Amino acid sequence: MSQIILPGDSLAELTQLESAVTIGPGIYKSPRSQNIIPLHAGILKEVTLNKKTQEKLIYVDSNSKRYIPQANDLVIGIVIGTYSDAFKVSLQEFSMPVQLSMMAFPNATKKNRPNIKVGQAVYARVSEAVPEVATEIECIDPETGKDGGFGALDEAGYLFDVNMNFARELLFNKSSVFLEKLASRAAFEIAIGINGKVWIKCGATPDPSIAKEEDKEDVDMDKDLTAARVNDMKMTLAAANYLISCQYIEAAEAGEALKKAFRGTTKA
Repeated sequence: MSQIILPGDSLAELTQLESAVTIGPGIYKSPRSQNIIPLHAGILKEVTLNKKTQEKLIYVDSNSKRYIPQANDLVIGIVIGTYSDAFKVSLQEFSMPVQLSMMAFPNATKKNRPNIKVGQAVYARVSEAVPEVATEIECIDPETGKDGGFGALDEAGYLFDVNMNFARELLFNKSSVFLEKLASRAAFEIAIGINGKVWIKCGATPDPSIAKEEDKEDVDMDKDLTAARVNDMKMTLAAANYLISCQYIEAAEAGEALKKAFRGTTKA
């Protein structure tokens, strides 16, 4: 399903489906009437999450430049300050910061607080988004109580901005070829935020501090690890440039864009 939709249009037919429906960005569910209402103008898209149960995800795809937090959104933020018991996190430039409680991490206690520095990026889920109060995010999977991939992002990775509609494309569209093409060229880790931020890291070179402790007596090994880390950095930057360029091309052009971005690099 793909149709142009305006704020306030009726989506009553979706509430009558026998299969489960998960709402994504741009969609609001009234707690009183249980009606599903679009909040933004754009293209209404439907993605099948589970072929067996026919569970569907619906969201409004629009090229908005301003991110408005919605509950359960997956976001990437940058820590810009700390309170006594919470971090102040920026999800987008020139927007109100959100709060990340120090207790919103797996196994966190008052004595065992997460060691996150100002300027570090975190991958989180919007837990509460009410206009009247400060938006809250958390780094816990609500279903398992574990980290679920959330938390502080490795500083060896690269963080960059993309259009918000392209971020939704990467996150929700399982048939998108851009990440599949990238996987054929390099091994990578990636975190995608609906707020238009993407973090990526290529390679699996050991942490520099760990490698230095283990190989302090082996100069040749240390040189090999340094060369591997430099290559990983080149691959990471090439992957970022590739994804940035993919915002403006068709799927059929992905292969050529991949070759151009990785020209001069050594395959990981």
